[in-house]
Amino acid sequence: MKRFLPLFILAAATILSAQAPNQATLRTPSGDRSVTITHVEGLTFFAADDVIAALGGTVAPDGTGFKATLNNSLAAFGPDSRFGVVRDELIEMPAAPVVVAGRPYVPWQFFQGFLSKTLDMDVAWDPVARILLVRPAQHTVLGVQLSVANIQGISKVVVGLSGPSDYTIVKDQAAYTIRFKTSIRAPFAEQSYDDPYITKATFSGNDLRLDLKAADVGADAYKLENPFRIVLDFHKVAAGPNTLPTIITPIRPFEAPGIHTIVIDPGHGGKEVGAIGPRGLMEKDATLALCRRLADRLENKLKTRVILTRTDDSLVPLDQRTSIANQYHADLFLSVHMNAAVVKGAHGSETYFLSLEASDEVAKKAAEMENAAAKTAVAETADIKMILWDLAQQQYLNESSRFAQAVQEEMNRATHVSSKSHSSRIPTRNRNSRTMTFRSSSSTRSRRPSSGTRSTMKRALA
Repeated sequence: MKRFLPLFILAAATILSAQAPNQATLRTPSGDRSVTITHVEGLTFFAADDVIAALGGTVAPDGTGFKATLNNSLAAFGPDSRFGVVRDELIEMPAAPVVVAGRPYVPWQFFQGFLSKTLDMDVAWDPVARILLVRPAQHTVLGVQLSVANIQGISKVVVGLSGPSDYTIVKDQAAYTIRFKTSIRAPFAEQSYDDPYITKATFSGNDLRLDLKAADVGADAYKLENPFRIVLDFHKVAAGPNTLPTIITPIRPFEAPGIHTIVIDPGHGGKEVGAIGPRGLMEKDATLALCRRLADRLENKLKTRVILTRTDDSLVPLDQRTSIANQYHADLFLSVHMNAAVVKGAHGSETYFLSLEASDEVAKKAAEMENAAAKTAVAETADIKMILWDLAQQQYLNESSRFAQAVQEEMNRATHVSSKSHSSRIPTRNRNSRTMTFRSSSSTRSRRPSSGTRSTMKRALA
């Protein structure tokens, strides 16, 4: 039986009074076209089928929502949420779409999110001229220089750019890949190296792939300014159990005390789909899209190093998720999940953290449900509670508890839920669940996920 998933990030559906539809101009490289608009509470909404059809796509009903198809890509949206989904990523809108006379109307920001990912187009709305402008995205192209040198047993790779660029570094067992968020002009397509750790460098699009000689090679990454350079120091490391791709953000060469590395764990993945929404949205897809967005915000606002335990629709075993946190010496571990609920109108959030005993029967059942699907390679002993309690040192339990409470308070404000309301009854729970080794100062898993302590990661959710 499917479990229904009212996501905490989704706004509740509201009945709005829309003005009579009128017209605006859609301006594209192929010419102008009239499209229907309406206004709701001071915001302008565009007939989704008018705009998408003008660009060569279609809009069709999909359960209680709608789906837009364009350039072989699909976007989902509906009147119960101000977030759409395209390519496992969220499209944020200032308000939820509305339905007028059976037609879906969306804010212009929906087209900005959809078209930037499908047609590489920019979208802008001029409310005075009443023109929705769609034009090719403007890209800065940066020149690249690459050098590889082995100095005292460390292979130093320096990537020099003609200007600054955001980027991520993706590590798998065979290579490190730098993915630039600005267009680059590659100095060559492929080049081999006589180096102890690096065999080859390959440019493809805006990616630079550095192939490794062996799986036991790792790198420390950081960036330098004036001029802008990305530096990776490759060296031999102890082989770990993680063989799945991991996103790495560069660390600064000098770090002050505080949180510098955060591991974010998108719940479920692969055949473990999690909860399923009324329109077929699967928890594994929603958590991945949300975690990608969260990682971007943390990187941009806090300038921290953010690592995702999975970057695609793959199933990562629990022990590998915690091994990733260990491998990168995480200061904080966050696992994100979406609740299932038997009550249709349920909303809000819950934050779990480690404790020997579950705080109530609801937390206990949630832990049992999630852990029943998880398998660990570490044999459990009959005295697992004593082992768990020994690992959960009071110092880190208190840190996790305080952090969980702070997360819950922020989530209550964001979702407009009082901590005393029925819908968020006992929103911050202690939970008793399966243990995995995790070395970090404190961890919290938001939204039905549990949080671990310095020595233990916990996992349980609905």
